[in-house]
Amino acid sequence: MSRAPEHPRFTESPDDAQSKTLRAAGTWTGQQQTRVEVRDFTFTVDEPERIGGRDEGPTPMEYLAGSVGACITVVIDQVAGRRGLALTGISTYSLARQDQRGLAGTADVQPYFHTYRLQVCVGTPETDEQVLRDFAAAVEHSCPAVNLLRDARIDLTVAWSFAAGVEDGAAEAACNTALGYTSPSEDFTEPVITFENADAPAPAVGAEETGARA
Repeated sequence: MSRAPEHPRFTESPDDAQSKTLRAAGTWTGQQQTRVEVRDFTFTVDEPERIGGRDEGPTPMEYLAGSVGACITVVIDQVAGRRGLALTGISTYSLARQDQRGLAGTADVQPYFHTYRLQVCVGTPETDEQVLRDFAAAVEHSCPAVNLLRDARIDLTVAWSFAAGVEDGAAEAACNTALGYTSPSEDFTEPVITFENADAPAPAVGAEETGARA
């Protein structure tokens, strides 16, 4: 007997038989620092000295931001392999905003990110925009990190750029340009195809009408 879907954006429910288990162990090492062990890897999670840490590693939320970029990179590589899309490079950059009052307990606001821009630059010889839009939508739909951010109701923008070649740091340059911080970057090989939120959830039916009547 099949179960009703448990998620509004997905048509099937999770299957325990197809699920994997992830484990991570953490040990407090004083002054807000944690030693984390995952499989055979060990890394340090810390906080800046100005708030009581030792600044010997990224903060938990910085690790999270880095994980988002790494996660979508993995999914891009996997989806490209399944679809036969040639890749010449991938560059990602996260720019997130977090209201510090939530963590400090001085205001009843969400303690995690409230806005998040994920800039993704992909190098590929493919120039068909619809092919690239479909590819990006499939990546967003399958990316665990992107879906976690969306389900947390964060104001998420996934900004895509496709070009024949992509240099290291291209995503950071593209993000800064999009936000007006710097002049247009030369870290791309023309032509460049850009768009945002290829798999963003559609607005609820009647939402605009309801808002208009409120």
